[in-house]
Amino acid sequence: MTLSEYFHDNIYAKLFGKTWPKWIGGLLLAFLNILFFLYVMPLGGIYPAIADWGIWIYRLAGVNIEPPWGSLEVPWLSLTSVLTVGLIFGVFISALLSKQFKFRRDTRGGYIQAFLGGTLMGVGSFLAGACIIGGFYSSVMSLSFSGFYMMTGLIAGGYFGGKLMIWQGRRKAQKIVLDIKPVPKDPVRKEYKSSQPKYGVIALFIMFVIAAAYFFAGKNILGGVFLFSAVFGIVFQRSAFCITAAFREIFTTRSNEMMRSLMLSLMIGVTGFSIIKANGFRAADMFVLPAGLHSIAGGLLFGFGMVITGG
Repeated sequence: MTLSEYFHDNIYAKLFGKTWPKWIGGLLLAFLNILFFLYVMPLGGIYPAIADWGIWIYRLAGVNIEPPWGSLEVPWLSLTSVLTVGLIFGVFISALLSKQFKFRRDTRGGYIQAFLGGTLMGVGSFLAGACIIGGFYSSVMSLSFSGFYMMTGLIAGGYFGGKLMIWQGRRKAQKIVLDIKPVPKDPVRKEYKSSQPKYGVIALFIMFVIAAAYFFAGKNILGGVFLFSAVFGIVFQRSAFCITAAFREIFTTRSNEMMRSLMLSLMIGVTGFSIIKANGFRAADMFVLPAGLHSIAGGLLFGFGMVITGG
């Protein structure tokens, strides 16, 4: 066996050949978030980054809008923007290496529903003060009441969104039965060797080049955040760890596997964050967000929106 064959069979195939168990994803994400908390902050800030990008787009169009949370930094020097781009980069690299990257088309109704769901998620993030990652996942780990309040809204939103998805699924099933046609015989397809892993390696190289550029420029925090968030993205993609699925499946498919993995992740994160704060490595009130009815309302809108968008 050559070195390349050994690497492919024992490392690459195990990492990118099949989806990791959900509980492994929850475990890794919890430990990564603990390390990230020690490094700079917990995972979060995706909603402010997207809001910043929107403000930049408005400014490019000639509309001068000031951000409500302070000064507006250029995206490549903004910690939240670098974190968000790193997450996207990690998911993209992992999808290529696992040969799962593809563009999916939807119906016109599907695009409209996705737009409406995304709008509700944006409004919900604004009300809660953070998205589901920062406002719920990392906030609960920080023992912030805002995270538990938002969880209440997410459960309600997941319930109503799940009911809508069940209703839509039944309608589609009835239509399929009415429009049933003979299934044509599948033509014999030739096997082809996907080139996606090659592009994945190129993207991985670009990722390290970008991180190195930050380090050489003396922006060590940004370089580390970019690498950290890319690893987060890889774990999310490989384990198919989806917080949306946790709140959706308990009402639609009655499966609790994803919710159990999420609870495991949160319990480990709470323990790690508490130890860090108790020993004075981080302030006790770090990432403790304002809590109130706005957190519940934000979670409700976000939960409903994320379910009808499908993720």
